[in-house]
Amino acid sequence: MGSDSIDKASPRGRYAEVLERCRDMTLIFGNTQLSELLDKTGAAFLDFAERAENNRMQGQLFEAMGIIQRRRLDIEHSFRRQITQGFDDFGHLEPPSRDLTAAMDSDELSLVEPEEMEESIAEENLIVRANATYFPELYALSQRLAVINNGKKLRDYEIPAGPHHLVHSFRRSLRGLELEVRVKIILYALFDKFVIKQAKGLYDELNGSLKAAGILPNLKPVHVRSEQTGSAAPAKPAPPPGSSEPPASTEPPTLGAELFDSIIDLMSTRRARRRGGRPAAPVDPAVAAATSRDLVSALSDLQSHAAAHPLPDIVSTGPGGIPNLEIDVAFIERVKETLSQERDQALSRIDQDKLAPMDADLIDLIGMLFEYMLNDPVLPNVAKALLSHLHTPYLKVALIDRRLLVDARHPARRLLDQMVEAGSLWIDESKPERGIFPAMQRAVDRVLQDFKDDVSLFDELLAAFEEAMGEQQRRTDTLEQRTQDAAKGREKLQLARERGGEEIARLTRSFPLPPAVSDFLAKPWLDHLVFILLRDPDEDRGDAWRSALQTAADLTGLFAPEVPRGDRRAALARLGDLPGRISAGVQRMGGASRATLDPLNALLATPESWQAPTSAPPSAPAVAERPAPSTPAAVSEQEQDVINRLRKTKLGTWFELTAEPGGVSRRIKLSWLSPLTSTCMFVDRSGMQAEIKTLNELAQDIIDGRARVIRPPKHPFIERALVSIRKVLKGNGSASANAGGPA
Repeated sequence: MGSDSIDKASPRGRYAEVLERCRDMTLIFGNTQLSELLDKTGAAFLDFAERAENNRMQGQLFEAMGIIQRRRLDIEHSFRRQITQGFDDFGHLEPPSRDLTAAMDSDELSLVEPEEMEESIAEENLIVRANATYFPELYALSQRLAVINNGKKLRDYEIPAGPHHLVHSFRRSLRGLELEVRVKIILYALFDKFVIKQAKGLYDELNGSLKAAGILPNLKPVHVRSEQTGSAAPAKPAPPPGSSEPPASTEPPTLGAELFDSIIDLMSTRRARRRGGRPAAPVDPAVAAATSRDLVSALSDLQSHAAAHPLPDIVSTGPGGIPNLEIDVAFIERVKETLSQERDQALSRIDQDKLAPMDADLIDLIGMLFEYMLNDPVLPNVAKALLSHLHTPYLKVALIDRRLLVDARHPARRLLDQMVEAGSLWIDESKPERGIFPAMQRAVDRVLQDFKDDVSLFDELLAAFEEAMGEQQRRTDTLEQRTQDAAKGREKLQLARERGGEEIARLTRSFPLPPAVSDFLAKPWLDHLVFILLRDPDEDRGDAWRSALQTAADLTGLFAPEVPRGDRRAALARLGDLPGRISAGVQRMGGASRATLDPLNALLATPESWQAPTSAPPSAPAVAERPAPSTPAAVSEQEQDVINRLRKTKLGTWFELTAEPGGVSRRIKLSWLSPLTSTCMFVDRSGMQAEIKTLNELAQDIIDGRARVIRPPKHPFIERALVSIRKVLKGNGSASANAGGPA
């Protein structure tokens, strides 16, 4: 661990040997448990494969089994290296990769890919549960390690062998493996079972080793209060680093609290860097509280102004007050600039040196939250313009009630989550009045007009908006079902007409027929055949179908070349009541045009009157005959692979289509895929038919960059935003990443 360069007189120098023993204990534990995990991975994946929802997922699991088997030694080596690195960096570990000030001073807040988001949240859940489960052991460990760290308190990610260290070491050991995110989620569950849930013994050993070395041997144990003992008492200030006094409140943190605290710690680090490492001047709590009240008052004034005057240069209001925004590349920047000016204007009315650091961070954090919303590629611009009006009220909410950014059940948080989701689903910028936009506008107007300092208003607004969402969902589902039914009906009609046309063509192509017969078969009798098929798709094997074809065959056979003209009347008599059968079939269809039926009846009255032409070709009835199958164009291996994946795509998946790569896009939903013709029908946000494409056409569009699948987010808007914000603060955000969501 490079102990030669450490001052032997410092706590780190004096306890170097015990710290190395702790490292070795952690390596032994990690090696043993990770080896057991990897031994059991194959059986676990086989079990998941048996229950996989589709062949694609099953294939991914089998492929992952092979990858892990081939790369097992690499995984184990990387895990050991990361564990060792955590101990080597003890005492001077920094958030990795990128200068935080540069990250935060950037104009853009990067969005996180859905797969990365899913993996990060799986990590966070695992870490938070472990921190809660082993709170007494980790508290004691952090207190003892703080003594070695010159009395400096350790953050959770700075505790070697802590849940954060173990989980992130495992994540890094999986880097470079071509594994789908759903496979990684299974691996995290296995890591939880075989490593994290077995870690209590390790933490007991580490605490025992440190205690035996004389580090806080009399540290009082912490007992986590059970739910049955009642609510926790108000938390007192945390004890100083190295103190033997346990914290007053030992309630385990929630994921939201852990995420929020982590972001605040990172923002505090950024603020310290901006000061050049100089400590911040202390702020008297009473003065800070008064300054916070003044800030809330300033924000209320801005809110009142916004309620009376819409944000300038953002919304051009059309008839009825509905915003009508054009897609404008400068639009997002105009909104960001306006919101930044709002924050600056509010802060200019107070003495910022007297503002508590937490309140200053909350102001920045709400600004970043709305910037994330403005960068969402799925949310329509008209929704962004409307929701940006909530920026100032939500600054007030955050200052009044910090649960907004901690508790996922907070009504103001849920309202914003729901409006972002609803705006992504049910707003068409060309016709916003048809979707959820009016309900969103009512909610925003109520916030601007009525919110003073009582957050209970958001309970009422949330209930009303969720009711509007339910009604919108019902309307959209109804319209989409009608659109599906219409598309299925059109295809069924087309296939029935083609099937009947084939039979009529087969009967009429062999020899010339009287025009009265050809016209009758090509029109009313074809309609009769179609009606039979529409009534029952399997009716082409039933009695009614066979009877109708027999009637058509009897009629054409009457004028076959082998039946002499003079024998036609006798032949007609032998066919039974052919005119009666024809009449009955026509009557079931509601009758037929006299222009078609009268010439046929006249012909059947004197069938010998028609003389077949001696040289004319057979008559060709004008029926919807199925085209002869053509030789299919060669399909590339890439195109076939895309087609196969599209066949497994779930109905309800959203696609983004553009006329040309980089052009104006539109988002439509796959509503129906015909099993007969492989035709894809798409609907727009209202449920109306928007596009019809064959699978081949859609596959080629995807290959050419004119179409892509939009992956829906699996977590609410604010949770996604906070995870992304923390990644940016840590320097792990990708500048080019996008967050996909349902359109």
